[in-house]
Amino acid sequence: MAAAPHTPIDGMAEHILPLPSSGQIAYAHNGNPSSRLVVVFFPGLFSVGTAKSVPAPLRELDAHWISPTLPGMGNTSSTPPNTPYHVNLARSLSALLDHLHPDGIDRLWVAGGSYGTVAAQMIYGAPYDIFPQGRQIAGCMILAGFSPFKYHKDYSRSLIWPNWVIVGPPSQLVPFRLVQRLISTVFARQLATLDGAVSFLRSALFDKMDPAEQAKFDEYLAHQGEGETKDDFIRNMAETVLRSVKNWDGFMEVSDAIHSEWGFKPDELDEEHASKPVLVVGGDQDELGNKMNEWMVNNYKNAKGRTIPGGHVSALFYQDELWAQLLEMTADK
Repeated sequence: MAAAPHTPIDGMAEHILPLPSSGQIAYAHNGNPSSRLVVVFFPGLFSVGTAKSVPAPLRELDAHWISPTLPGMGNTSSTPPNTPYHVNLARSLSALLDHLHPDGIDRLWVAGGSYGTVAAQMIYGAPYDIFPQGRQIAGCMILAGFSPFKYHKDYSRSLIWPNWVIVGPPSQLVPFRLVQRLISTVFARQLATLDGAVSFLRSALFDKMDPAEQAKFDEYLAHQGEGETKDDFIRNMAETVLRSVKNWDGFMEVSDAIHSEWGFKPDELDEEHASKPVLVVGGDQDELGNKMNEWMVNNYKNAKGRTIPGGHVSALFYQDELWAQLLEMTADK
């Protein structure tokens, strides 16, 4: 049956949903808003939910792509006091899905990149009493991800020293979030202007790409067919960085969220949860390393690992291929 026609959506437009209890969640979406096949993608640190385009395999599926901004970042409210991060996240996403799909959904894929993989995993394993739509989850994709530090005891061996300071032992041992406060002050100076954000992204990500990855970047931009240059792409990303640091609460709780109780232990998930496939993807030159990926593949019962060429954001250049793989893995789910 042909898909019902729908009005094209501006995937870069931000939408705000007031939440039932208090606060709000910001999000962007694209694709077919009437589809009962839904994808939720969580962005990483220093980012907000955007949905400029939908990967080709999901367009063919006529899916609805939703990208929420994480708690405490941009225009999404901070995590309420005395509420666990994973509980607030699950309740907020459930409210968003109820709002966008009041008649329900048939299948749901959850995914995230970098720090967004923490949220993706929390939703994947969320108890159904706080995230009822979890029963419709078909699968999960983890791109350049973080393992749950509460259970991955050797996680710190995977971290380069800046990350070791930001989310490793110092961030948990020093009281009153003093490490986070100091680091946020440094970042705030650099991210005070668009040019500063551009410089930050270049030094942290794009200048580290080798010639092969730079060529893949060029190929990706050409494939998008919008005439966007590398400078345009980085500048547009820098604009989302500035939007994200409108609120620093999300940055301040990054370490606590990764170290916290996620609501489940991966290797002890019940059969209904554990039967959903997980695709764990890492770049072979990612400074984050692949030790955490190995841990996740070994602890999620239905996980498959894949290593691709490139660094921390290389999965962006392979997204069509990766989504085709996850859809194949979840064809019977």
